[in-house]
Amino acid sequence: MDLIISNFLSNSVAVFSLGTLVGASSVYCLMRGNKYVDPPTAVPLEERFEFPDLKNEYRLILAVRNDLKMQKGKVAAQCGHASVAAYAKALKHKPKTLSRWMQFGGTKITVRIESEGELLELEKVAKSNDVLSSIVRDAGQTQVAPGTRTVIAIGPAPKSQLDEITGHLKLY
Repeated sequence: MDLIISNFLSNSVAVFSLGTLVGASSVYCLMRGNKYVDPPTAVPLEERFEFPDLKNEYRLILAVRNDLKMQKGKVAAQCGHASVAAYAKALKHKPKTLSRWMQFGGTKITVRIESEGELLELEKVAKSNDVLSSIVRDAGQTQVAPGTRTVIAIGPAPKSQLDEITGHLKLY
């Protein structure tokens, strides 16, 4: 009886070892041969150990026209439109900047401006500083006329660049 048990155990260990070896070899060959699959957590080498510079946080500035006297909900909706537009534009034109902004939590700062002229001037200054900007035009179904420029999103960009453009504006 002892001989049967010890023979069974030695065969089981041999079979288990052989199965493990075949399984590991198969996985290795499959992974080595599939060159088009990246692990979902892969990070480009140049960014692997990069820590954000807390002194120069990336932000998005939302400048809201105060002269339109929009209600809070309308302002919130327009800022939402501006944020989405800024995200889409950054994704297309400056994906590395977008990634850095998201590392900082997608910070958004809302400031007030007093006129359409001031909004257009901010856009001009942003373009001259190579900072993305997105202007929201309202559909005109509720509080303002169709095509009214309501909000400008400036960025995302480093705080130092944004301060040059919007540092003089008061918080909304």
